[in-house]
Amino acid sequence: MVILELKNVSARYGKKEILHDISFQMKKGHFLGIIGPNGSGKSTLLKTATKIIRQYTGTVFFNGTDIKTIPVHQFAKNISFLPSDIEIAYPYTVKELLIMARYPFTSGFRNPTSRDIEIVNAVVKQMGLTQFINRTIVEMSEGEKQRVLLAQCLVQQPQLVIFDEPTAHLDIGYQFSFLDLLKQYQENSSLSILAVLHDLNLASQYCDELVMLNEGSVVSAGNPHEVIQYKILEEVYRTNVLVYPHPISGKPYVFGIPVSWKNLTKK
Repeated sequence: MVILELKNVSARYGKKEILHDISFQMKKGHFLGIIGPNGSGKSTLLKTATKIIRQYTGTVFFNGTDIKTIPVHQFAKNISFLPSDIEIAYPYTVKELLIMARYPFTSGFRNPTSRDIEIVNAVVKQMGLTQFINRTIVEMSEGEKQRVLLAQCLVQQPQLVIFDEPTAHLDIGYQFSFLDLLKQYQENSSLSILAVLHDLNLASQYCDELVMLNEGSVVSAGNPHEVIQYKILEEVYRTNVLVYPHPISGKPYVFGIPVSWKNLTKK
């Protein structure tokens, strides 16, 4: 079953067109990664799919329905979006932030129900956040904050969660921890995940399908073996790479070749 489909989508900021005739489908329960060089239109694609950008032609379908016809309140119940540039300046506690994520399911500004609290507590336990529940967000490390923001998305109990470079500011330990948690949720609850990922190796190891953009167009789409190929990468990223199977997963793993190594490769 297809949960998200972009059909001939072209999007613009003012008079400048950023996305050019984008078409692809995402299956329900899959982890689909959007990859590509800086400036290729990855974030614009996500903002178009989440109704943030309205200047576009073509159609974005969610469960077969044009998103333009879905009321914002209903849309927020089913799709959760974590942008790359989110800033929380006010010292909310973790508990307060998670309860806020239940607002699409409430009417007015009433207090959270026992069901809301039950859902929040379940996610807190699953995400290993129990010790942080009364801590303010400004007291937390970047890795801890990102885990809280992931929990906030999951508290909505969405069908689809969308991330824009969720591991960009995390060290390698937190990167794996974050994506492992996300993958567990995907497998245990059939959660559908759409994410822009900067790291090609993380994208290859965690994603079921990949869509590669370059200059606002789709240049390759399919499973990691089909997309992570050295000829495609060298053309799109304009650099030299080697691609070999990961020794454990068997999925493609990318090695960059610095210019300073040229003499070494000739020996």
